[in-house]
Parts: sequence; structure tokens; C-alpha cells
Amino acid sequence: MRKVALWLVGAVVLLVVIAIIAVQFIDEPLRRRMEADLNGTLQGYHVSIRKLDFHPVGFAIDLVDAVIVQEAHPDPPVAYLPKLHASVQWTQLLRGHLVADFLFDSPHFYLNLPQLEQEANDERPVEERGWQQAAEQIYPLKINLLRITGGDIWYIEQGPLRPMHVSGLDFRASNIRNVHSHARTYPSEIHARATLLDTASFKIDGRADFLAEPHVGVKAAFALRDLELAYLEPLLHHYDVDVRSGQMSASGKIEYAPTVARVDLKDVRVAGADIEYAKRRAEQATPGEAAGKAAKTITKEPAAVAKARRIRVERSTVAYRNETVDPPFRLFVSQLETTLTNFSNVTTADGDGAGTAAVRGKFMDSGATKVDATFHPRPSHTDFKLNLAIENTDVRTLNDLWRAYGGFDTKAGLFSFYSQMNVQNGNVDGYVKPIFVDLKIFDPGAESQGLGQKIYEGIVGGVATILRNQPRQQIATETSLSGPLDNPSTSVIDVLAGLVRNAFFKAILPGLKRQEGNGG
Repeated sequence: MRKVALWLVGAVVLLVVIAIIAVQFIDEPLRRRMEADLNGTLQGYHVSIRKLDFHPVGFAIDLVDAVIVQEAHPDPPVAYLPKLHASVQWTQLLRGHLVADFLFDSPHFYLNLPQLEQEANDERPVEERGWQQAAEQIYPLKINLLRITGGDIWYIEQGPLRPMHVSGLDFRASNIRNVHSHARTYPSEIHARATLLDTASFKIDGRADFLAEPHVGVKAAFALRDLELAYLEPLLHHYDVDVRSGQMSASGKIEYAPTVARVDLKDVRVAGADIEYAKRRAEQATPGEAAGKAAKTITKEPAAVAKARRIRVERSTVAYRNETVDPPFRLFVSQLETTLTNFSNVTTADGDGAGTAAVRGKFMDSGATKVDATFHPRPSHTDFKLNLAIENTDVRTLNDLWRAYGGFDTKAGLFSFYSQMNVQNGNVDGYVKPIFVDLKIFDPGAESQGLGQKIYEGIVGGVATILRNQPRQQIATETSLSGPLDNPSTSVIDVLAGLVRNAFFKAILPGLKRQEGNGG
């Protein structure tokens, strides 16, 4: 019996040795075969694998130094995978489910604008580009547990802008191979932690539906802490937004699925921001805008709904620069302190009560600015009331604006602007009232008093009502806002911008230019 036992042990050892030796010889042919199958499956991408290790005990496989490139834009590679480990998920095997466990150890992902545009312009749905089939080429079982440890994501722009970087990404998604679920049902758990842009921490905990079509559905809570806004410059500059400084923290919930795109913000705080939006000529439209429009058209995703319980902006500057006129001009509010509560970017049928906005700041760093508003969501529109007061702005800070619309400079005086608006059931009732006090015009080629009279007459010609019995040194006018809105269902911000633009920029300021252009 002892001899039989020895023979059996020897036979097992020999078989193990033979298996180990055999595996050493099949790793390279298996690597070549897998690489060829992957490249035959993927559409628009190419994969190379430096090394493959097959582990017969445990039926596991390791891919070492795998590189994925987009064929249209191969530099930089889309992904570098130092190690991908695929095996049977043993905990599920005990429950009678034969599924796979995928672990990506320290992967690096790279993106840039040309690659994103190429992806957005590809009319083939994601599920038809071979990614699912590629995973099955690596491992024959369906992925049920997906883990990423120590991942890095880079967004790289050409030129002087610094890259955007997500580091230390740890991600876990379980129960991926679930049965098809009803819409907006999320049976899979997901968890993620990462450091954004070297300074901010980000985490997300929630659930997902990985079998939703045409793309994955997610519903989760998130928290973002201490994000330096200047790091977003590589993305925002494509939409004509320049961010020079500031820090943001936010928390809330997000739901993104084929039939819904919604962000519910619990609390947002922005401090020390310096943000500027530039209106540029049509020929200066950025490629990022075109890519965004193309992506939205192709995917036909629902409009995003953003709601916020509270948004606070502290010690900030917000500016608007118009480069479509000559000369260009810049308007800004500094020392900005803003609180928005219960705010939404779109109207909703359910309605969550009135939203409020309180804004304080300095217009052009000199005019005390105060805005108070309330918003009432309705099923097809939003009713709101607004009171705006800008007082005693130094007119010299607006000389680019006066030159662009009136062809003159000022050398002294104060400018104030008041407005009240009440929008209800698609109709607006209110006014805008600009006031000039002690206005003195600078024009080397004309008599100051004569040109001042022209300015006054130009203002009068461009408005609906003149306030009577004003002191001689004061020019005060009032433009009535009354009537139906062109599109009551548009966003509140668009309504406000349109009303101010039509009442002031299209009524009062063009009057200055008309009068100045008539000569005399």
C-alpha cells in the first residue's frame, strides 16, 4: 500500500510538472491568438499585449502590459493596462453561477479632444463596437464583478493648458450579470473613490443597471470636496468660459439612464472664483461645442435636469465679455455673494415650492448691486419676481460699452440701473430704469455740452417713457416691460437675459448710436 501511495503521489507531481511545462509553451501562442481575436472584434481600436500568463489551477489568466489605441488618433494610447487579472468568481460559483471576476491593477486611461470627437461622431452604438465581445475573448465567462485599484485618468490638451488628472481611482461594481430589469431599476452595487486634479476628493456610492440599453444606467450619491476650478480650464475653454481661480465643494445625488438625466444637489459652495464668459464671433465657435452637439444628436439623450437645495457663491467675480462689437467690452460683478435655494434649471411638473435668489456685489467694482428674486415652478413654465438695483457705478468703467454702442467716452458721472420684473403665466410686467447723474462727455472733436444734449436726445428716442421733473444734471428714463413672452417654457436665465437685452441693449443704447450718427 505504501508503494501504491508513493506511485500515486509521484504521478500527481509528474502531472503537475508536465502541466506547468506545457503552460509555459502555450502562453505565447495563446497571447498571439487572443491579440488577433481582439483586433478582429474591436471597431476603430487596436490592442497589443506584451505577455499572457495562464494559470490552470484556478482557471485564471493575466494580461501584462496591454495597450489600447484609437486607430484614428493613436497618440496617446487610450489605455495602458499593466495587469488585468480574470478568473472565476468563486463566491458566485458556490451559488451555482459560473461568472467572471475582472481586476484591473493600476490602469492608465488617456483622453484628448480629437479622440472624444471621433467617438462622438461614430454613428455606431457602443454595443455594436465589439467591447463586450472583446471581454469574452479575454475570458469566456460573463463579467459579474469588476474592480479597479489605483487607476489614473488623464485628459490631455494640445498647447499650454495643463492636463486634467484623476488619480488613485478605486472602483467596484458587483452583480453585473443580472437579469434585465425594469426601467430605472438598478440591481448592481457600485462604489468609487478618487482624487481629482491632485487636490479634490471624490466618492460615489449607489447602484447601476449594466444591461440597460442603449447605455448603462446609474443612480448614486456623490460628494466632491475642495476642487480647484482653474484645473477645469482644459474643458471649459471649449465653451468660451475662462476660469482663473476658485474652489468648489458639492454633494448630492445623480441619476443617469436612457430615459432620465438628473442631478439633485444638496449643497454647493464656490469660494474665491474668477469666472468669465466670452461671446465670440460665429467663426470663432469652438470644436468642443460641435462635438457636444453631435454627441447629443447621436445619442438622443434626455435633457439634463439640475436641481439644487442650496448654492452659495462667496468672494467671487463673474464677468461677461462681448467680442462681437467694436470695441469689445467687459462687464463684471466683483465681491459677489450669492445664495440660491431650491433652484432648478428647468421647469418640472411636480414643483418643489418657491426658489429664491439673493445676490450682492459691486458692478464694475464700483456700483453697489442687489438682486432678490423668487421662482415658482409650474408644469410648463416658471413664474418669477425679480428686483434689481445697481447704484452709483462710475461711468468711466463703462467707456468700452459707450464707445461700442454710442461712439463716445465719458469723463465723469454716475450710472444706476433699476428693474422690477413679474413673469406670470407666460406674460411679463415690469420696467427697466437707467439713470445718469452728473454725466460729462469726453470728445476732443465736439463741444461737451452739445454732445451731452445729443446723448440725452438719443436716450429719449430709444425708450418708451421719460421720467419728468428730474434735476437738470440727471438723465432718467424708464422702459416698460409688458406683454407675452416669445417662449414661456424656456429657462429662467434665458428669459431674464432676453428681457434685459431687449430693454437696455436693444432699446436705450442703440438710441445713442442713432442720434450720434445723424450728425448736427
